[in-house]
Amino acid sequence: MHLGAVLNIPDLQKLGLTAGPAEDIAELPEAERSDLRLSFEQAGIIPAQTGGYCNLVSTDEAHRRKCVARLRETLAAAEQAGIRTVICGGGHRDPDCPEAVFSPHPNNWTQPAREVLAQSCAEVLDGFSSKVTKLTIETWVMTPLDSPRAARDLVDAVKHPNLGILFDPVNMMNLDRHFRTGEFVAECIDTFGDAITHVHAKDTRILADRFTYHMAEVPIGSGRMDYARLLREMTRLPEDVPLIIEHLDTFDAYAAAAAKLREIAAAEGIEFAGKGRAA
Repeated sequence: MHLGAVLNIPDLQKLGLTAGPAEDIAELPEAERSDLRLSFEQAGIIPAQTGGYCNLVSTDEAHRRKCVARLRETLAAAEQAGIRTVICGGGHRDPDCPEAVFSPHPNNWTQPAREVLAQSCAEVLDGFSSKVTKLTIETWVMTPLDSPRAARDLVDAVKHPNLGILFDPVNMMNLDRHFRTGEFVAECIDTFGDAITHVHAKDTRILADRFTYHMAEVPIGSGRMDYARLLREMTRLPEDVPLIIEHLDTFDAYAAAAAKLREIAAAEGIEFAGKGRAA
């Protein structure tokens, strides 16, 4: 597997990482997209993802259609630049803020919400065919894609080769899963592993000093995520599936997270793919 981070190409090279993001691809002039593809190729780095976050299950039908159209444009741009995935969240059904990307609402987890998500994905992918780029929906407990079964059902409903799932186990944490992260990771790989395009890496811990429980992101290795199990389970996926470190504030924090993951991998007898080309 490849180890990557949400960093620019020079910083990825400094850390010997082999996968990373391409930001704002839809805004990049068409003439520059091939140059971006070449930059990643020359660096030996997989252009794993670009953002396309919007509300695909909006209660405002006009806005939902606008999101579909925007994602179709972003997919075309990403393919020109050689980027593997355009990421979108599962969205929400809060009628008070239909254009917001995320919002907690009880209707998020209903069957109608999941049906609208499948409809939107099918509309985005209608007529699209690529050996390079996929529309990838990110798992998150606050959206319709909150469980292994929901992810599997989405893939089966859309039935399109260019639909994938971004597996973010920390995004899917709840009180039950928090204390059995390794078992939960295995369940996800068993259920929708064939659709996973890449995996996001961070950690999670319940803060004991909060009267109402608060589940927070913490540095990798200081929380409950069973990374030894995650790495073992990822060996069941195709070899080029990246593990992408995210949500850190500094280069040094990313360096520490990469070092921790390499330490865990070494203890498990797992090797990440080549180190990329040194800067």
